[in-house]
Amino acid sequence: MKKLTLITSLIILSLLTSQGQEQKFELGLSLFPSYSIGIISDNTTPTSPIGSTFEENEIWKPSFCSNIFIDYRLSKNSIVGIGIGYQNNGERTKKTDINFSTPDPSLPLQVRFIYNRYNIEIPIYYKHMLHNKFFILVGTSGLINIYNTTTSVQYFPNNSNERNIENDISTDYREFNISGNFGFGLDYFSTKKATFFLLPYIQYGILGISKSATLNRNFLSLGISTGIKL
Repeated sequence: MKKLTLITSLIILSLLTSQGQEQKFELGLSLFPSYSIGIISDNTTPTSPIGSTFEENEIWKPSFCSNIFIDYRLSKNSIVGIGIGYQNNGERTKKTDINFSTPDPSLPLQVRFIYNRYNIEIPIYYKHMLHNKFFILVGTSGLINIYNTTTSVQYFPNNSNERNIENDISTDYREFNISGNFGFGLDYFSTKKATFFLLPYIQYGILGISKSATLNRNFLSLGISTGIKL
């Protein structure tokens, strides 16, 4: 995995060195605030009712990704690109009431759990210009899992809350995953030196996040990517 990241970095650096000589190359930075959730896949026979319980209790979680990338223009309307950056996905539970036999203002009233997965992302994509400003993007990303956390949030009667973050070792997480990516975008503002874009964007994990869990999850992220090309 380290070799793959290094090779991608070297490719981008080599392209950067030729950017000044070749106008076909554009360097860019993208920011992708999104909401993500784990789509549960049940590999048990017969289907376990636990999967339905998870689906009812888990909701979308705010997530964030960021990449640097290089675009290469093949023709007037065809562009290919590669990048490297940071990717976060996961899910969170709904708030759950905690019932104590004896009410105590020092004890929490509710709790929720937030599951975060942190990855290095290497996107490869094709972009087709529909007009001078509009475009469609399709591609795939290699995702190298770095680490995973579980955050418990306790909510107290005085409207305060307490967060505790732990490393998530609840399953044998997959070290390398692949996502399918799709977006429909707009280059909304351009100058002689820079172009700014907006890209409603979707990512879906092709493989389950766990190597062996019978109740697995395929991540789904939806949001609007924005950034600049130079």
